[in-house]
Amino acid sequence: MEYKNPIYSEETRCRDCYKCIRECPVKAIRVIDGEAEVMPERCILCGHCVAACPVGAKRVRDDLRRALHLLNRKSKVILSLAPSFTGEFSNIPYKKLVAGIKKLGFYGVSETALGAQEVSERIRKTLDTAEPDLYLSSACPAAVDLIVKYFPSLANNITDCFSPLLAHCVLLKKIYGNDIGIVFAGPCIAKKREADDNPELLDLVISFEDLRKWFETSAVDLTKIEPVSEDDFIPCKAHNGALYPIEGGMIQTLQRETEDGVRFMTLSGVDTIQEALGTFVDKQECKKSLFVELLACENGCIRGPKATATTPINSRMAVLDYVDKKKPTGFYVQDCIRHDYERLNVPETIPSSEELTLALEKIGKYSKDEELNCGSCGYKTCRDLAYALVEHKAEPCMCISYMRQLAQKKANALIKTIPYGVVIVDKDLRIIDSNERFATLFGQEVEEIGKLIPGLKNADLCRIVPFHQLFMKVITTGEDITQQFVKHDDQVIAVTIFTVECSQIAGAILRDATITESKREQIVEKAQEVIRNTSVTAQQIAFLMGKNAAQSEKILNSLIESFSYCKDDEVIQES
Repeated sequence: MEYKNPIYSEETRCRDCYKCIRECPVKAIRVIDGEAEVMPERCILCGHCVAACPVGAKRVRDDLRRALHLLNRKSKVILSLAPSFTGEFSNIPYKKLVAGIKKLGFYGVSETALGAQEVSERIRKTLDTAEPDLYLSSACPAAVDLIVKYFPSLANNITDCFSPLLAHCVLLKKIYGNDIGIVFAGPCIAKKREADDNPELLDLVISFEDLRKWFETSAVDLTKIEPVSEDDFIPCKAHNGALYPIEGGMIQTLQRETEDGVRFMTLSGVDTIQEALGTFVDKQECKKSLFVELLACENGCIRGPKATATTPINSRMAVLDYVDKKKPTGFYVQDCIRHDYERLNVPETIPSSEELTLALEKIGKYSKDEELNCGSCGYKTCRDLAYALVEHKAEPCMCISYMRQLAQKKANALIKTIPYGVVIVDKDLRIIDSNERFATLFGQEVEEIGKLIPGLKNADLCRIVPFHQLFMKVITTGEDITQQFVKHDDQVIAVTIFTVECSQIAGAILRDATITESKREQIVEKAQEVIRNTSVTAQQIAFLMGKNAAQSEKILNSLIESFSYCKDDEVIQES
């Protein structure tokens, strides 16, 4: 079954800060449509991006539900507990921790350090008989990923054995049977890939953070547990393998048993490893055997990406206080943990000089002087960003200086082409920028100065604009002024002033409304004349209508009278 990469990006949460790119030591992140996503084939699961992301867009795959399902599916599930547990749960006696884990449903708890002891024994034998060469430890899966992907020529120098975790799984299956389930708990994200790649040995990996959450949801209070005699590590307690989670811990398990002819070195931190091995690749041979303990996390596993916030000193002391430095006895799986590491060359595009030039021009870098190398995009140099553009891992909008210049150019073009005067001033009423039309509104002298000083930059607005107090009002109150008409000499200027940055910067659009105002006044006069004429006409009509009405009334009254007389005569005659 395939699972999503142990580190993945949560869609829509990315906020264009590029901190994940900046912190990723192998640049295994690409940006598509503004979203930064992890590239699984390049990722070494060091966890730097998870720690760096300020909005939680980089997530670690949660396998806790799978662990619960495994407990229901298999009768025997053993928890392989990372040796860094002593620093993580420093205030909890280990037997209480074992008892608490068993309450979650596990058959038993075993120390991963037992596998570390198997690894140390195999490497000791190798170093005792090997020819002088460079030997790189296989203990840290993130460091191993770094070698096979980014230093493939050194893949054969990795010691030919499993990591301590996988060696521990081999040991547990040999003792308890192949049908058991195994879950690892620790601070390492990279071990999730070990589980994905080796499902026949390791079922899944949870973090210490997951384990704490599990205790909480299951109401298991480690401080109140009273362990019994059976609450102990199986099949036995580890010895010096418990030193593995600290810098130099693995070497301490080897130096007790190897001859002085072998040199030892510890490299912790991905950047440190890359720097050291980058200079070593060109060397053809070693006069003496050199064993290098590689730890992707600075200070070792006690500072793993999913370890809780505790100081390295306290964690280291907790490990040293716990470890039993006796020489371990009874090695069981020396011949079963052999493993060769294949090269996994990360495909890399080597752009031509023409492609690189075109990529640089996309971000406005037309000369060496324009390559600021500010690092805001997440890459160390502008050329690194250009390489990423060629590989389709980045977008031009990631270059902040380029976007600022582009925005400035657009703003300048808009200011210059707008058919009105435009001016932007600071809180001291010093001009930040203006266009030519602004200068023409205030006379030939200002216009001439504008030709000598583009945009009238740093000019005192008070010496140019008589109504400068309106600008100050907007800056101090934050209330915009919309379409206010101001008289200046023989002009009428329509002014709109608005806040650009609260209490700091204001902008204005000014329009010569003199002609418009004259036309408006003419229209008003004509309208008033029409109104007056209409009123006179109405009065005349009313007078005429009134005169006609009176005459009509007189005629009608006469007719009524005549008709009445006629009617009376008829009545008299009849009688």
